[in-house]
Amino acid sequence: PNDDGYNDWFNIQGLYDIFDQHKLLIYNRYGTLIFEGNNSLKWYGRSNRGLNDQGELVPVGTYFYVLHLNDPNYSSLTGWVYLNY
Repeated sequence: PNDDGYNDWFNIQGLYDIFDQHKLLIYNRYGTLIFEGNNSLKWYGRSNRGLNDQGELVPVGTYFYVLHLNDPNYSSLTGWVYLNY
């Protein structure tokens, strides 16, 4: 995320159109929750939870996500994303 209009927020294609009641949790490498978002609160590489909850950019590195779709027909999804500026 560098405000150039490309890949500035963590986007899973179709997520925001199909699963509009989802909940996205982002964790750092230590397992600390650093971001909690939903359809109206997208992750732009800034924290809103944990020790650094002032909306500052998080360091370059690997982050882990848990995506709750809030649909009984689908399980929660997990994975990782590498963030670079």
